[in-house]
Amino acid sequence: MDSASSPFSRTRTRVLFSAPVTITVGQEQHSYRSAYDISMNGVFVRTIRPLSSGLRARFAVHLAVGMRKEAIKGECEVVRVVSLDDGLSGENPGPGMGLKFIELEEDGGAELYQLIRHNSL
Repeated sequence: MDSASSPFSRTRTRVLFSAPVTITVGQEQHSYRSAYDISMNGVFVRTIRPLSSGLRARFAVHLAVGMRKEAIKGECEVVRVVSLDDGLSGENPGPGMGLKFIELEEDGGAELYQLIRHNSL
């Protein structure tokens, strides 16, 4: 299958990026140490215990900007799950889950744009 017909073909630039991510489902909070990459559309979170595909939740990508700590927050959906059995390759960065950003809070879009711009140079 070529990249044009792949169900996971990318429409936005993705950059390698590592930051803690928190996902909140109802009253339950899940913390992950490391995102793998990020784009304006979403983020891939490395974990051996991904959440269920199709799940909608609140998220926060925690950033350290100099001495300040900030977070890009909003609503997301789990759109891709990569298990340990899927193996490692350029297409599959290891076990984890792909989160699609549904809605970003406040200045999240501008912060995300700056983050991607800065990390793609």
